[in-house]
Order: sequence, then structure tokens, then C-alpha cells
Amino acid sequence: MPDKPLRLNKEQIKKLLPHRDPFLFVDEIVEVIPGKSVVGKKIVREDEPFFKGHFPGMPVFPGVLMVETMAQVSAFIILTIPGMENLFGLFTGIEKFRFRKVVKPGDILIVKSHVISYRHGLAKSEGKIFVNDKVVAEGIIDAIFTDKRKAMEE
Repeated sequence: MPDKPLRLNKEQIKKLLPHRDPFLFVDEIVEVIPGKSVVGKKIVREDEPFFKGHFPGMPVFPGVLMVETMAQVSAFIILTIPGMENLFGLFTGIEKFRFRKVVKPGDILIVKSHVISYRHGLAKSEGKIFVNDKVVAEGIIDAIFTDKRKAMEE
């Protein structure tokens, strides 16, 4: 596996990740070392649809979407391994997730994640989400990576 970091723009992200607006929460992969670690970025925009109801007059980026953002960013650890580009990742678990600070429109999320283990398609990654160098959330994501067609049959 290459140890040279890769950088991915939005178009490259869309080639590997099946998510699309309004459920794509990765704006840029700043650095990924395939099979090892990743740093991604998400700009929290004021016009995102969930802010209408979460919460009117006091917009807060939902914690569940922070988990989803970390999962999407973390998927690139596996999806950038040569030969793994066509896999599909699905949650199998979320462990020890903690939310430390409120995230608001205008914040820029920096997600840093590294692989703990990857065997037989099962991945476990640990990550932290930062805003202005302060941890706003952290936890462990468990996922299974499988062929896209097989994922839809099960």
C-alpha cells in the first residue's frame, strides 16, 4: 500500500463515495494515507436543510450528522486502497462517541481518523472532529465494506 498521502477534491470524492447532496458531508479530503489514516473537511453551511428544524432561531449541527460525517470521511481510508474503489461501506456499530461542543453554521469541521483494524471487510476506525483546533466530537466507527451489488441484495 502506498504511504504517500493523497488529496481529493469534491469530484474525486463523488467517484468513490455514493452519497449525494443533501447527504454528502465531505467537502474535501485534505490527506489520506490508504489503509492507515485520513483528514477530511466539511464546511457547515447556513442553508443546509436540517437547520430549519434543528433548531429554529438556534441552528445546531445535529450530533447524528457529526457521526455520519466522521463515517463518510473515515471510509476513504479503505476506499483509496488500490482495488477497493468499488466497495460500499455500511455502519455496523458506533462506539464511545462523545460530543464536546456545539457546532453551528459557518464552522469548518476537520475530521481526523485512523484505522484500528481491517480484516475480512470489517473496519474499525477511531476519529476526532475539530473546529478551530478544539475537539467537538470523538468516537469509534465500525463498518463493513462489501461489493455494492451484494450490499443491496442483503
